[in-house]
Amino acid sequence: MGLLLGLLSALIWGVAGVTGSLAARRLGPARAIAWSMALSMLAAIPLALWSGLPDRIDVRMALWILLITACMLGGLVFVYAGVRYGSISVVSPISATYGGVGAVLAIVTGEPVKALAVVALTLAVVGAFLAAKGTTEEPGAAYSNQRVAALCGAGAALLWGLQLWAGSQVQDDIGDSWLVACTRMVGVLVVTVPLAVRLQLIIGDRKALWLALAAGVGEVAGFTLYLKASVYGVAQAAVLTGQYGTVAAVIGVVVLKERLRGLQYLGIGLIVLAVIGLSLS
Repeated sequence: MGLLLGLLSALIWGVAGVTGSLAARRLGPARAIAWSMALSMLAAIPLALWSGLPDRIDVRMALWILLITACMLGGLVFVYAGVRYGSISVVSPISATYGGVGAVLAIVTGEPVKALAVVALTLAVVGAFLAAKGTTEEPGAAYSNQRVAALCGAGAALLWGLQLWAGSQVQDDIGDSWLVACTRMVGVLVVTVPLAVRLQLIIGDRKALWLALAAGVGEVAGFTLYLKASVYGVAQAAVLTGQYGTVAAVIGVVVLKERLRGLQYLGIGLIVLAVIGLSLS
């Protein structure tokens, strides 16, 4: 079950990553995040209320929520800024290694792991990087600095890896739905409200709003599924959700009409082997 939830999370996060990146190109990183937070909160809060009220949110829990939210927002800023400097094919595979970061943190902090799982996790991280490499550039797009884009992807990987690990530490205390809802509410207060006060959220681009909605709802669903998958193992869940970079590559082929390179086929093959290994470990 953990394997299925992790892969489903990767699928949804992959779609959210592409739609969010496209929204950021049309709106700019700050406004794309602001709209994504506001629109996705409409889905997150009803889900949280449906699950019942949390037992309590004390100072310790509030600090964890602030840390998780800061990592989430910081990662989005890095990715959305990165796709303005470079191509999605550069940012996505590097940011997708957040699964490896989360897995390392889980192992370092004492999660037991079998040798086969370590090998499989390593293959999955390498496979995600290779499978997402390629050209997902839009026709006529000009990118100013691919090196900066790569650095932005690395920054997102570090922050999102910490977010995954931190989320798994407190989800039992507050519940999956409330943890996701609280991070969205904090995101709205920190990003959306200040921009709204300055009247910087007024836009006429309906397509961009739909992209932001898809990204926000996808992020909510993806993080929720990851939290449920992490019950079966944080390291495994973290790496499986990191396969969103592979999903982004497939979207590039099907939707953006891109071609897979030889390295991408190799990466997909490694991921298949990794999934088999994780299922056996």
